[in-house]
Amino acid sequence: MAFRIETARLLVRPWEAADRPVFERFAADAEMMRYINGGRGWDMTRIDDWLARQARNLAQHGCCMGAAVLKQTGEVIGVGGIQPLEQAGIFEIGWWIWKDYWNRGLATEMARGFVAHAFKVMQLPQIVAEIDPPNLASIRVAEKLGMRYEGIRNAHELAERNPDIQVAYYLLEQ
Repeated sequence: MAFRIETARLLVRPWEAADRPVFERFAADAEMMRYINGGRGWDMTRIDDWLARQARNLAQHGCCMGAAVLKQTGEVIGVGGIQPLEQAGIFEIGWWIWKDYWNRGLATEMARGFVAHAFKVMQLPQIVAEIDPPNLASIRVAEKLGMRYEGIRNAHELAERNPDIQVAYYLLEQ
């Protein structure tokens, strides 16, 4: 099972070595990290750990948070995919779009591809999304997908790697 999700405008694929500078730019940008890390950029160690975890997820589960490529230009314009929440025993979908591409429906388009892949290819019974409660744009994406708000959860209880923060928890069942 190859992790390659195509939509009308996007291709989401595993990270390649040449993508690292783009990911570093995403992870260093305060506006991009506003709802991911409280507006604080990641240092190189955290970036290394994150990319290594995605490679492990790909090898172990056949999925990861991959590079979102705009098909028209070949440019990596975001991050998204499917990954396990180890402690909860379930999989989450997630999405980031580079700020120059916000408000074009790309996150929703990409996330719809993840839902289809999770249910049709991976045969998962359910998927979830963890969203910083003030992130109204991501909440709208979850709602457009038909995800159901299940309340506020502690992210650390879902996956040990997550910080001890409160997240809006959304669920979609097949």
